[in-house]
Amino acid sequence: MNSSPANVLLLAGGGVPPDLAAESGVNKRCLIVLGGKTVLGRMLEALLAALPQARMVVNLGPDERGVELLASCGPLVSHYCCRGGLLEAISEGMAQFVSEQGDGFHDENLLLANVDLPLVRHEHIGEFLRQCAELGADGVWPVVERTAVQAQFPGSKRTYIRTRQGTFTGGNIFLIKPRLLRDHRQLLEKLYQSRKKPLALASAFSSRIVMRVLAGTVSLPEIEQEFSQRFNARLRFLPFAHPEVAVDLDKLSDYRLLRAVLGS
Repeated sequence: MNSSPANVLLLAGGGVPPDLAAESGVNKRCLIVLGGKTVLGRMLEALLAALPQARMVVNLGPDERGVELLASCGPLVSHYCCRGGLLEAISEGMAQFVSEQGDGFHDENLLLANVDLPLVRHEHIGEFLRQCAELGADGVWPVVERTAVQAQFPGSKRTYIRTRQGTFTGGNIFLIKPRLLRDHRQLLEKLYQSRKKPLALASAFSSRIVMRVLAGTVSLPEIEQEFSQRFNARLRFLPFAHPEVAVDLDKLSDYRLLRAVLGS
């Protein structure tokens, strides 16, 4: 993989649970303010600093609230509004790239990012991409050890899986060939529905992997091999030193943690 993807798809359309909306004062995740900036503004700053020449498409969800934050981002940044779920939003975003670049887009590199990573800086994104380039894979997902998360953000509550290499949580950015997203929609649906249930996630694969997950003896290379076989591609986990890529804004406790770090 090239270390500088030409395309970025930023998913910024999610809502929030009622208790988080009541405390933050907004019901759209990307508009929550932390440290004097919206979550969307923070992520745009990080992405634009890391990839100033990339074409970026932003999903704002069911309405255009937040579009004013894109006004100063330049001609390489545009938006769309998708009322569907995650995979529908990804599909519509990819269609925007295909309309401009043709079917060849599916073999380029796509940086896929969720907006709710207010602690991520451009240095983290740059380091992730440099390490991706060294792996030379078709898709890379950063994973962070529990000890690293807890050392820096002891109040963070994440979903973890225990492996022989350590106990990890997944990041909310990905580098991937879009053809994998296009060609494996049904499998992606199953994986997405199981994303916070490690055992259900493992059930998408072989019984051997399920047993190893249950025992906590599975290895990252074993999971990589299973994913690679199912997607007919070379997929890799990237143990990553910076927990900022995994500390997201999903619930009220996350908001309170992030306010303690960044301010209101």
